[in-house]
Amino acid sequence: MGCGGGLEAGGSGRLPEAAEVQARMEAAWGTREVKQVLPPDRTPGTQLDKEPRPDRLTDVAGTLYFVVQEEDQRIALWKSDGTPGGTVVVKAFPPTNRILGGLRIGDMTPLGSRLYFHLFEPELGWELWVSDGTEEGTRPVVDLTPGPADSSLYDFTVLNGALSFFRNAPAGQGGSELWRSDGTAAGTVRLYAFGRYTGGPSEVLPASGIRVFLTDDFEETVRLWRTDGTAAGTVQLKDFGIPGRYQTTVKWTLRLGETMLFTLQDAVGGTTLWRTDGTAAGTRLLKRLDASADVSMWPPQVVDGTGVFTFTDAGPSLEVWKTDGTEAGTVRLDAFGRDGRLLGVAGGFATVLTRTDDGHSKLWRLPMAGGPKESVAVLPNPYADDPEAVPGLRNAVTVGGRVYFARTLGATVQMPRDVDLWVTDGTAGGTRRLSTGLTRPDRYHSPLFALDSGGLLFSAKGNVWVTDGTVQGTHAVGSLTANKTPAEAAAFTRVGEDIFFRALPGAPGFSLWAIPAASP
Repeated sequence: MGCGGGLEAGGSGRLPEAAEVQARMEAAWGTREVKQVLPPDRTPGTQLDKEPRPDRLTDVAGTLYFVVQEEDQRIALWKSDGTPGGTVVVKAFPPTNRILGGLRIGDMTPLGSRLYFHLFEPELGWELWVSDGTEEGTRPVVDLTPGPADSSLYDFTVLNGALSFFRNAPAGQGGSELWRSDGTAAGTVRLYAFGRYTGGPSEVLPASGIRVFLTDDFEETVRLWRTDGTAAGTVQLKDFGIPGRYQTTVKWTLRLGETMLFTLQDAVGGTTLWRTDGTAAGTRLLKRLDASADVSMWPPQVVDGTGVFTFTDAGPSLEVWKTDGTEAGTVRLDAFGRDGRLLGVAGGFATVLTRTDDGHSKLWRLPMAGGPKESVAVLPNPYADDPEAVPGLRNAVTVGGRVYFARTLGATVQMPRDVDLWVTDGTAGGTRRLSTGLTRPDRYHSPLFALDSGGLLFSAKGNVWVTDGTVQGTHAVGSLTANKTPAEAAAFTRVGEDIFFRALPGAPGFSLWAIPAASP
């Protein structure tokens, strides 16, 4: 053959059509820029954490919704089907001069094919809105506080086919209230007025069709309630007789099957664990965990129907517990005599990360069936000679019987010098460092996103990376968009067969990206 042919063997000699190139790109596995969401001639001019970006990525019946807010506080609600042509503005809202201190849209909650959210508009203030994905169908539901005054709405959730939420009425008008809405003004009704400003966490028990919640404030004792979304079905279950500390008495709630577990802290009872099935008879104390009300608690995890949780006492000493929702099944697994963090549960073992006295990290495992803790490995800290360069935990996720975790190095408060990614199966041989250079800022750090294959997506070194838990299988993901790489990737959100995220490929700024959920 003569030189300069440049065609694949068996090729026809014709150049591929644009549609063919697009089809090949869609068939490949890699990241792709879905659409720029800022004007192409825009020059980035603010610090990174204030740059406009796709935010509040939300799956609404298989369609992605998100918002983009610019520096002058103009904001737009978008939707996307994963194609450039199908990524469009649903409704745009003009700038406002009011200092809001954040996004003008919050509490984005899908209900069927509609999206509910809390939005600030100068003429209405903060109010409840709904969108069906069209501009004309994106509208305020009702102006609960007439005129430009705000309605302080919070804790949106779906209950029995309607939106359940709380409202803080204006001063002197009754305090906190429980509401429901079907998306119409007539169907948006107040269920209960508490007569004071209060609040607390809640859980929905789907099979029972109820929302169980606590009220915790300075004026009254801590109380447990239930609602089925009707006024008649909203009742108090229990008054615990302990003074509230305004949403600090209840440290966490956890749905375990058709029950809600929760912890209470007070000076007399110390730290206690309770359970409720949404009835007065089914609400009872499971265990007094500690005599002190000042222990630090982290959010619990659920593994195969068992709740696993930790707290750190004044020692400081980390304690690891498990519960099946019964008194007999609530037991302490072990204590560490120092502070630490629960990473996850894999292979029948709870994995815990602590610090050594000489500035490194130490990995432990605890048998979930009972037995003493076992040392797994010491993870070296390259900055251990610096007394201020202590290692810490950024985030962790359990995937396919292994625990992945990102460790910060070199700082506890300010931006760390480095963030590295580790994996463990609870054994020394199965514990290894996979990568360094994960995205460092606290506010926009690298997520750890599980894939169906058992692998993991993360953001490092200016790109999206994937790992199968081995060093050899940890690599940057190729970009299918010419001359663009998704740096600072975050907010991974699965919608249908795609995982969407935002990233910074360069000017004009952040854009919407996607990657197929099914990895090769």
